[in-house]
Amino acid sequence: MYKVVLADDNVPLLDYLSASIPWGDLGLTLAAACADGEEAFEACQMHHPDILITDIGMPIMNGLELLEKVRISNPQLKTIILSCHEDFQYAQKAVKLHVSEYVLKESLQIDHLIELLRTLIAQLNEEKTAKQGVRQLQDVVKQNRSVIRTTFLRSLLEQPVMNEAEWIEKAAAFHIHLGNGSMILPVLVMPERALDLESRFGSTHLLQFVLDNTLSESILTEGCSILTLDERHAILLFPFTKTLKRNMYEDIRSELHRAQQSFRQVIRIELSMYLGDVCDDLPSLKKQIQALLNAKLFRFYAGEQRIVTVEAFEPTNDDLFIHYIEAVQDFRACIQSGVEEDITAAINKWFGLIQDKRYPVDTVRSWMVNLVMELELKYIVMQHFVSNFKAELLHQTIYQIVTLDHLREWTHQFLLEKRAALQTLSNQSVRKEIAEAKRHILLHLGEKISMEEMAGRLNLNPSHFSRLFKKETGETFVEFVNRSKMECARDLLDKSDASIEQIAEKLGFEHTSYFIKLFRSFSSKSPAEFRRRM
Repeated sequence: MYKVVLADDNVPLLDYLSASIPWGDLGLTLAAACADGEEAFEACQMHHPDILITDIGMPIMNGLELLEKVRISNPQLKTIILSCHEDFQYAQKAVKLHVSEYVLKESLQIDHLIELLRTLIAQLNEEKTAKQGVRQLQDVVKQNRSVIRTTFLRSLLEQPVMNEAEWIEKAAAFHIHLGNGSMILPVLVMPERALDLESRFGSTHLLQFVLDNTLSESILTEGCSILTLDERHAILLFPFTKTLKRNMYEDIRSELHRAQQSFRQVIRIELSMYLGDVCDDLPSLKKQIQALLNAKLFRFYAGEQRIVTVEAFEPTNDDLFIHYIEAVQDFRACIQSGVEEDITAAINKWFGLIQDKRYPVDTVRSWMVNLVMELELKYIVMQHFVSNFKAELLHQTIYQIVTLDHLREWTHQFLLEKRAALQTLSNQSVRKEIAEAKRHILLHLGEKISMEEMAGRLNLNPSHFSRLFKKETGETFVEFVNRSKMECARDLLDKSDASIEQIAEKLGFEHTSYFIKLFRSFSSKSPAEFRRRM
């Protein structure tokens, strides 16, 4: 759907055009109908329309001034000028501003305006198709380059370096220069929570492309080569010169930090980056890259979102499983206590032990799989407990976790969910009717819901239901309904382009004025003030 902003200080004409043009049938959305140029400019900044229909003679800012300002940030905007002026100077300026159509109000007909819109829509479709073609071609070129670099890296890691001169020649094609005093610092880049990212992006192939492409745009050091092994591992090869004038390590760390921030801000991906040792020949580079990829123990204990040089250390020989029974008892006790501080204390105790001792990674995972499975089975056998427990999925989830920080966070969330499930079970008989009432309200926020109607739905006396609802929730039925609707209204004001009138109607209010009054009472701001705060 293409967006349209309509601007005219003649309010009857504005209303007539808004109502008479079949926007939806044309594949258009009327994003805003504005009564002056300044309001229209604000609407264009907010909605970024594809088409602007504007009068010329408007107060505060005329239509040509509006168009001139909007085109600065939106040069591809299609425009239809409505005017009572037949003077050549207006038409001349409109041509300079690349106005698509210039229509006199005296001869304006809706059918003619609809045809003009269809013409603009056809142009927009052609431009969209052309842009998609260019993007697809660019993507194919980038993907092919990425595939070639990936193939080279895998060959280097998997095949013996028998003829070093031949490999150096291959490496030079990727701007990887070694020998004759040239050195390279390898860096391993790993996205955090890769399993979640694969689910978010829909495929490992797309995630690998995003990783490779964004690194190419983020790493600006001249001569740095980017070799993406797969969706979870990329290798950066920084040219390295030993000099007293510059601290190359600090320069590279600063560059990595900027790339880390770019990934976080632009595509919401967190990265960890692990630095190896400087290499001056191809065999040592190969050895360093293999060492970075195999440093699983270091990565597990190093933490998340790190930029750190890899260190070699040995795991403890202590047996983690001698603590198993005590840990099960601690976690079971904190679930049953229902106090979040007890869960935090248990997490700190056991994950502190694991961090201090540095047990082997697979030992920690096996210990945790056994522990959580025992806790799951404990509560599954309890009467009326409903669980989506699947042992194989649980095992796969834990073994996909590559850092102790992530495992700690996952375990904390697991214990909180078990505590909540246990509390729900213990309160179920008392709160069943109230839970059903709350569920119905949240699923029908667009309807008018009375307490009497809800009590009848639950086969309860209205007075008894009112007292029960107040006792269980701490607020009256009406207060809960209004609060739920106002929370939904805040989300709609934040995350949608819907007008205040549309939001009021969506939430079941017959009068917008009452909705505004209620919202002001709830948020200490009117809906318009709340939206403008962003």
